[in-house]
Amino acid sequence: MTEFDLDLISKYPFLRKSKEYVASLNLSLSDMQKNPLYSASINLGKQRVLDALNGRINLDLSSKISKELAILSYAVARILVNLTGNRMIMSKYAESEAGQAYKFLMDEKRGSVLDEIKEDLGLLVDDSNMIKFQDYLRLSSNISKYNQNWKLSNRILDSGFVKLNENDFPVLLKEAIRLRILEPVNLAGIPDNFKETAKWINSTVSGTGSEIEIEEVDKDALPPCISAMLASLESGTTSHNSMFIIATFFTNLGLKVDNVVKIFSKSPKFSEEKTRYQLEFLSGEKGGTKYTCPTCAKIKSYGLCVAECEVKHPLQFYRRKARG
Repeated sequence: MTEFDLDLISKYPFLRKSKEYVASLNLSLSDMQKNPLYSASINLGKQRVLDALNGRINLDLSSKISKELAILSYAVARILVNLTGNRMIMSKYAESEAGQAYKFLMDEKRGSVLDEIKEDLGLLVDDSNMIKFQDYLRLSSNISKYNQNWKLSNRILDSGFVKLNENDFPVLLKEAIRLRILEPVNLAGIPDNFKETAKWINSTVSGTGSEIEIEEVDKDALPPCISAMLASLESGTTSHNSMFIIATFFTNLGLKVDNVVKIFSKSPKFSEEKTRYQLEFLSGEKGGTKYTCPTCAKIKSYGLCVAECEVKHPLQFYRRKARG
């Protein structure tokens, strides 16, 4: 049987070894809820999300069982956060988790821990403080939006490598952790009570408990990605790509522009004039070209896929479910 370092993975649950440990327990979420020992991780996961959204994660790592529950609570928290479909919640959660992990790292006395985490994250920096061009771009793209010093034009580029300054590595390390935590989670087969908890978290944070009503559509047949985007739309955190997908998905289903306008009216940033013009353009009423909803592959490339549905297009998912 594989031995797991619970000290390590309870502090750094984003590591691949943590995922292996959870898999080794051979517990489904339903099994976990019935388990007299591990069921506590469900409420701990919910609390972990709420604590993270308030800027501080409180962990009890004083015993073997508390470390096990901490690892499982992270897995539960990741599921709940992804189920909300709220990009603001996902972002704030990842930021808090990355900050917590970084604090642990600053207190580490074992140099091998940092090396193991660097290797796990693929954060390869050589002895000359040089990092591969592709890795630098991936890790600095978000940081450079707020700090001009991180733009590639302000860096020394040599043979496909970027020179790092003395204080750059800790920043990139924290960002690498944040991006790992933001990776999508497989949400297939999640129990309904998890979905209800995620809905509660979303409504608590966004200040709304209402659901978007959609005429002429079977809501139970909506693909998980579309449901997640609708939740983001209602909370005011949806992206441009999400809005394009929502618009083309529903117009491709045959909904009238008036009904799609009603969907977008739930957004705090709603402008009827602007929305109606864009929908008439995308539906082909203006301009003559009807735009099609992106494929699942494209949606994945946008980072908006939230579950493996075994289809190639969200419309295919809807039509199968609606027929069934």
